[in-house]
Amino acid sequence: MTAIANTTITDTQHLSFSVANIEAGPGSDAYFPSNIFCTGTLTSPDGQFLYLSLIGRDTALQELRGRMSAGKLSSFLIRQDGKQVGSGWFSREWLGQMQYHGSKIPTDLFGELSLMVLYHPLMTTPDKTNQTAALPYQGLLTADIHQNAWQLVKHICDVPLLDAWQEAVMELLVATERRKLLVGFGCNAYYIQLDSDIAGLVSANIRSGALCADGNAHMGKLTLDPEYGRTPPEPVPSEPPQGGDGGDGFWDGAEVLDVCSRAQAVEDGELVDVSDTSEAREAGFRVPVALTRAVWNRFVEWDNDEVAAVQRRLGQSTAGRLWDVLYMARYGISIAPKNQGGALLYELYAIPRDGHSVNARKINLKLHSGAGDNGEHVITVMLPNED
Repeated sequence: MTAIANTTITDTQHLSFSVANIEAGPGSDAYFPSNIFCTGTLTSPDGQFLYLSLIGRDTALQELRGRMSAGKLSSFLIRQDGKQVGSGWFSREWLGQMQYHGSKIPTDLFGELSLMVLYHPLMTTPDKTNQTAALPYQGLLTADIHQNAWQLVKHICDVPLLDAWQEAVMELLVATERRKLLVGFGCNAYYIQLDSDIAGLVSANIRSGALCADGNAHMGKLTLDPEYGRTPPEPVPSEPPQGGDGGDGFWDGAEVLDVCSRAQAVEDGELVDVSDTSEAREAGFRVPVALTRAVWNRFVEWDNDEVAAVQRRLGQSTAGRLWDVLYMARYGISIAPKNQGGALLYELYAIPRDGHSVNARKINLKLHSGAGDNGEHVITVMLPNED
């Protein structure tokens, strides 16, 4: 804790640390207790405190803690020699996650003082679920700090990384602002925040030849385009080819659905029509496409109040999840055997909207091709057990 607090005691008579004044910041509606000083602070990229170290009389620190808990003091300014050296704030949720450490510091010079340190769990424990980590350090960056940061990246990343890729991957993280150096008062940190798109970025650089499976890495081939090297799918034909007409044969033998049921199913909410979305067009579909309500609710819809808080923080979106479902459907068509008929099963990785899952898992969906209400070619994506 001494390293985190940025406070060292040389002996019982002398303290060695940097001291700054701290005061209430914008939005606070209570005065800051007197005789409290700041010995260290660090904030996250959004300005919230990752670490705050204070020293002062015990009664003043307890008074401060009470006002913070009551929401009266939520932001602070730190000044040293008349210059602002830091600032930060707490949301109520963030403050509730902060860890607290307090201790007495006996000294003949000042009498008995107390040390109060607030620090976010990220300062000591990587958050593998949200692929986020902080590596605090003091002074200058060293080779050991860089190496420890790389180990953190490998630990929280949801795709495997080879040690030979270290320089290339760390360069990618800097370029995409997934790796930042945070500079505070008396404390600095490596801050690493990956996301669900990191797998696509790594895959793109494997396709570009920047990251090689044999362990080599080529800096000159790095790309920031997660779609680099992907072959756009061919558009789905507007009419299902008939046998013997030179078509690819996938739709041969397709079953004709009940021509009176589709429009009513959309109106009743049993089907969700996605034909006019940009995701359907970009995936290559040129015919009406709909998802069953079960597929939509479990694996697509995300932007509503029904998503649990634990899942809301995962950075998912309805549009992104719809793209995954439709792109993999189109890919499934492209690799399906000839004469498959009107249905095929395909796989993709998705986070189920179940209120607790935080990692993507492999799921199976079924694509059905047939005739719509007026005999036109239509496509429906459903669960494997749906008809």
